[in-house]
Amino acid sequence: MKVFSYIHHVWYYLVALVTIVLLLPALLWTARPGGNYHHFFKVAKVWSWMYLVGMGVWPRPGKYQLKHDGPVVLSPNHGSDLDIPLTFLASPTPVVFMGKAELLKLPLFGYFFKQTSIAVDRSSFSGRKQAMIDADQKIKEGYSVCIFPEGGIPPQKYLMRGFKAGAFKLAVENNVPVVLLSIYQSKFRLGDWGQPSSIGPVDTKVLGEYWADTESANPVQELMDRSYRVLAADLKNWGHTGEVALPLDEN
Repeated sequence: MKVFSYIHHVWYYLVALVTIVLLLPALLWTARPGGNYHHFFKVAKVWSWMYLVGMGVWPRPGKYQLKHDGPVVLSPNHGSDLDIPLTFLASPTPVVFMGKAELLKLPLFGYFFKQTSIAVDRSSFSGRKQAMIDADQKIKEGYSVCIFPEGGIPPQKYLMRGFKAGAFKLAVENNVPVVLLSIYQSKFRLGDWGQPSSIGPVDTKVLGEYWADTESANPVQELMDRSYRVLAADLKNWGHTGEVALPLDEN
């Protein structure tokens, strides 16, 4: 089992590289400075399908039509490195991703990540602060932003790790909804190095649009806690198990 996990992780990098090379002209054109991000997002969807199928993963994104006409903060759970292409396919609107600065070091992928996304250096306060400033600017420019609120991929013993406040603070301060996205099987398809890995489908589902309660004493905390419970309860109902950061029996 561990041998297959290691092979699958090496294959992850090879497939990513090959599929990017195959789409390189379109990616370079749409990700160029001054290019149209919506065009890049469409090409990235094609890349996501190619990449996931090459990984032996069949994505099954659920359909969802946004009610809000404007930018949103998309917040999925985070189970594995497969979640970025899965989110490209499942997002109901083009989103600019916020991701760890380590992605900048990946061949080719790092270049496109730098051109089109928001890199956050989680090791420094100034790096985290600058990433939120950049995300706030994107929202004000009319772009939706995707932030994985767990702040990284948790160990597989967790159902979901506790949320960071950034995504919810961004939504409250810009008066936009948080859109919650469940990604179900990804941590079983590509878990941690040495953890069980497999091929097969991955389902995703948009749970809806969630607005802050402006009458709450702390709208950011209220929205964050409510979002955690909604997303964690949905994962649990689907069949995921593991430790949680908040009790799930509150409304």
